[in-house]
Amino acid sequence: MNHSLMPFPSSKDAGGSDIRTVLRERRRSESRDAIDNLQLLDELVENLRSLPWQFQVDHCHENNGDLHIAVLAADLGRNLDVGDRVNAGFFMQNSERGAFDTLACERVFRVACQNGALLECETGQSLEISRADGFMGWQKKLHEVVARSFSADGLDVDLARFRATTQQMVVTPFELLCNLESQGLISDDEQSNIQAAFDDAADFTMYGLINAVTQVAHRLRSSDSWTRAFQIERLGGEILRGDHNLPVWDLVRS
Repeated sequence: MNHSLMPFPSSKDAGGSDIRTVLRERRRSESRDAIDNLQLLDELVENLRSLPWQFQVDHCHENNGDLHIAVLAADLGRNLDVGDRVNAGFFMQNSERGAFDTLACERVFRVACQNGALLECETGQSLEISRADGFMGWQKKLHEVVARSFSADGLDVDLARFRATTQQMVVTPFELLCNLESQGLISDDEQSNIQAAFDDAADFTMYGLINAVTQVAHRLRSSDSWTRAFQIERLGGEILRGDHNLPVWDLVRS
């Protein structure tokens, strides 16, 4: 179910009852296997309130203890190109039933298409907590990730990464997408959807490919496939980081 996160306004993909009010009214047995969603959200709100930006909830979805939330700073953005503005943002997921680990990371938001990409390119941009960690010290680490997510200097670094991908030509992403499918990172249908989005946009650069990936993630959220949407959006950030680049072979000169 979609929720709001008071006291911050919500975008069109968020809204509904305040998530923290709902969680306070819901009884939940204590568990050592996961962090409480309400604890995480209370800590997040406290961190956001300490920052000077105007925050907006891009999406907030919770179902059966599984939480996905993204927040953006409406007044902290940069123009990548004419009509293409990116805003600083933050993403967090948590599962009280232990379906997946807790993750908090930076997320840039493209205003024009309302797509986002998760960034985990350097230390301080992300935090992943598993049961094996014992959930120790997560409050301090969360504070550090939120601070990096909404740092003006940090956004400039991220913008430079994206700008570099606008210079990387990709005549066709077919081989790269086939490689992702062979690794089980995307399905055959997702490969086709990414290829179609890439062709429709006619931006034949690595930046265009990343945007095609995040566009498919946006569609998945629209169809309530929240966990899969997160995985695909994270894939977009991994492509930006260079995790899935194909080997570059030198030409043999005769």
